[in-house]
Formats: sequence, structure tokens, C-alpha cells
Amino acid sequence: MSKLKFYITMNCVSFTILVLIYTVLCVFGMSAVNEAAILILFLMTTCIAAAIFFTDKIPVNSAALRIVIDLAVIMAVVFGIGGPMGFIPLEPGYVLVVLAMILAVYFATFAVLVIKNKADAEDINQKIHELKKEK
Repeated sequence: MSKLKFYITMNCVSFTILVLIYTVLCVFGMSAVNEAAILILFLMTTCIAAAIFFTDKIPVNSAALRIVIDLAVIMAVVFGIGGPMGFIPLEPGYVLVVLAMILAVYFATFAVLVIKNKADAEDINQKIHELKKEK
């Protein structure tokens, strides 16, 4: 159950960051976000979380290789859904923007999850410390 919670949290965090980025792009007139776009973005982040769930089962000892695998999965999902649906025009300039967004969302999501895990660990350690004091 804990693992499922992790992937749901990952999906929610990445979706939120992605929607915020798209909103900023809208403010500058570089994108239009409507209901259909939001649903496509949610479909993408959900499919990415599901795909990463499966690729996380591949035994990889290198953090760098794990990042490369994650980014490859993300690109495959984003362009695999966004291209055929016409959501992502496959023009070089636009593809570069999408790749930059993928990197920004990936590392921002990673940072949020690291911070959350650290806070959870500190809470657990605090509870253990309190239990030891009671004895």
C-alpha cells in the first residue's frame, strides 16, 4: 500500500507542477489551457506514474541510469500520447520546449518527493525517540 501511495503522490505532484507551468505559459500567451488539455495532461501524468511503477521493478543500481530510464519512459508517454492526439506539434522548436518542461517537471517532482520522504523520516524518528523516552 505504501508503494501505491508513493505513485499516487508522484502523479499528483507532477500533475500540479505541469498545470502550473502551463498556466504560466498561458499568462505569457505561449499556450492555451482548456478542459481537454487538462484532461490530456492528467492522462499523461497518470500513464507516466503507471509506467514508472513497472520500470521501477527493473533492478538498477545506478541513480543516473534510473534517471535516464525514467526520462525515456516519460518522453515515450508524452510524445506517444501528445503526438497522435495533436496535443504536441512535432515541430523542432516545440519539441525542445516540451523536453525542457519534461526535465523541469521531473526534477521538481523528484525534489518534492525527496523533501516529503525526509519529513516523513523525521516524523518517524521523532515518534521513536518519544517512545524510547516513555520507557
